[in-house]
Amino acid sequence: MAIDTSALQCCGITLRAASPEDLPALASLYTQLRMPELLFHPWPQAQKQAFVDEQFCLQHCHFVRRHPRADFWIVLREDAPIGRLYLDRSRPEWRIVDILLAPAWRGQGVGTGLITWVQQSAASAGARDIALAVAVDNRGAHALYARLGFRDADAGDGLHQPMRWRVPSAFPA
Repeated sequence: MAIDTSALQCCGITLRAASPEDLPALASLYTQLRMPELLFHPWPQAQKQAFVDEQFCLQHCHFVRRHPRADFWIVLREDAPIGRLYLDRSRPEWRIVDILLAPAWRGQGVGTGLITWVQQSAASAGARDIALAVAVDNRGAHALYARLGFRDADAGDGLHQPMRWRVPSAFPA
């Protein structure tokens, strides 16, 4: 099902479908996210990079296998990749599988623009709600989702907090 992404232009971003050729760029974005976690780990740099590369591959395979009908998009700013948005629209309950923004683009309204666009798109498409799971240690993302109307769905698994946004019957388009 096609989806209109023109509303994202107000945030200065565009989306394009990811392809196998994008895997190196996606891996680089993932490295930017994960490498700081390993800063003080005693491994040599090559071992840290190998670990992050393996984690990216495992995560990517998991997302593709678990959400085979999802949209896997590259978030672009002036044609340069600055993030990814993985969205499963195959059921009445849409699922934000993953949002990742390069550190330099966080806190600049891009995430808010993406999530608001997903909410508007879900309402226009007649979706029932939007579900996601946020890492429990990612307080910034949890606060952003809560500010945009997502609510904790249940207790979670200790690593991820499920959240849900119910599409209101009169959501502004």
